[in-house]
Amino acid sequence: MSGHRYPLAKGGGGMSSLARRWRLLSVQAFGRSGPLVLSRVASAALTFGLPLVLVRVLDPHSFGTYKQFFLVAQTLLLVGQLGLTQSLYYFLPRGAAQRGAYVAQVVALLAGLGALLGIAIWTLSPLLSRWLASPDLVGLRIPLAVYSAAMLAAAPLEATLVCEGHLRKAAFAYTASDVLRAAAIVLAAAVFGDTWLFWAACLVAILRVGTLWSLLGSGLAPRAAPRWSLLRPQLAYALPFAGSSLLYVVHKYLPQYVVSACFDPATFALFAVASFHLPVIDIIYTPTSEVLMVELGRRESMRDLPGAVRHWQDSIERLATLLFPAAVGSWLVGPILLPMLFTADYAPAVPLFMLATAEIPLWIFPCDAVLRASGDTRFLFRFNAVRLLVTAVLVLAGIRLLGIQGAIGAAIVAESLGCAVLLSRAGRYLRVSTRDLVDWRALVRIATCAALAVVPALALRFVLPGGPQLLIASVLVYSAAYFTVRAVLGRSAVATTAPFTAGLIEK
Repeated sequence: MSGHRYPLAKGGGGMSSLARRWRLLSVQAFGRSGPLVLSRVASAALTFGLPLVLVRVLDPHSFGTYKQFFLVAQTLLLVGQLGLTQSLYYFLPRGAAQRGAYVAQVVALLAGLGALLGIAIWTLSPLLSRWLASPDLVGLRIPLAVYSAAMLAAAPLEATLVCEGHLRKAAFAYTASDVLRAAAIVLAAAVFGDTWLFWAACLVAILRVGTLWSLLGSGLAPRAAPRWSLLRPQLAYALPFAGSSLLYVVHKYLPQYVVSACFDPATFALFAVASFHLPVIDIIYTPTSEVLMVELGRRESMRDLPGAVRHWQDSIERLATLLFPAAVGSWLVGPILLPMLFTADYAPAVPLFMLATAEIPLWIFPCDAVLRASGDTRFLFRFNAVRLLVTAVLVLAGIRLLGIQGAIGAAIVAESLGCAVLLSRAGRYLRVSTRDLVDWRALVRIATCAALAVVPALALRFVLPGGPQLLIASVLVYSAAYFTVRAVLGRSAVATTAPFTAGLIEK
């Protein structure tokens, strides 16, 4: 399946067969999206660690204001892009000589939208402050306006680099932005006081804008004069996608709002703890999906449909290589980890955690990347509207029948139904049947490896006491067992997947 498989299997010089398999697995796991995945891991670590530092620097009132400031700014960044940044993943791989115009149009529009948004924030901040019951936001109206406007204007930075094939530079931009922002915020809060941390964040946002414009000036990113004939189809793609993204966000957060409305805060806390690990999926899924979308666009421009199918297959296998063991590993260590992280008061969340983990394997199919690559954003909008309605009905019915467990189970059922519909639609774009769309034998092999690797980790429970010692040993033993089993079975993988790929190419 992978274009890397055969050269690596033949090369390696004096490397042992097992060592070559380990190297093969590292390439399979991340592929070209590796730098982006690692940058997201670093970003997640900073996102987790920064509040732990700030709670020791700021008083609770100031920390609450900090959280509200960035909650508003992040919401505006997600909504304010109107699908324009995401449109680059569709148009740049196909744009050829028009690539510069597509980039210039997005940069100019987002800069203008950022300016308008900044003015709106400055004007409406008293209303926003009353709505959030945070009087301090009024005094922060200028940094909030500047930060939000600059972040929106700089949004195309990483997307442009990814679409132009500069994946390492895009990963560096992601990581450097987060590191600089975290360092500036902590330093400003510790040395100058809590108000200055917001201005420090503004400085980093402005540096991002300057970096984007320097890329355009240096020629590392394409640039050309905007053209109305090119802007119209770009908006026709972007605006339905923006609507579908908004519906998707509502769909993802709907179970939380319904559970919050139907249960007391203590029960909602159990629900939140049970799903605390699910956002880690995005660290792996999003960069893989973005790279796949770019590759599909390039293959379409070259009329290379078999190549597009191979990239789709590779992305599924890489996601499965990481998400299958992530799910099994969560089931393995969840009963130990949750009480350790959240105290014994949250032990009742363990069964809910085990149930919520069943959603992880569904994310091995990057169907949205295929539909975005096909330009099928209007279908995505209609689909997300219907899925939102179905999810609402299922979650309410699940709560009525089974309580909070029913809410989690209903959300998983809704996600499964949506995945089946999107797989069918992706098959239409790639022009293969559902049976040939996925290499099911490869997925069964990866799932088998993930299941077998749990045996030695479970054996540790007979020789080690509970607590951190068992947790660390279980993670290390399971990881080593999984990658060793995958490496040992790698030789049979080449033999079994080669006929499958050959059959796809013939079709």
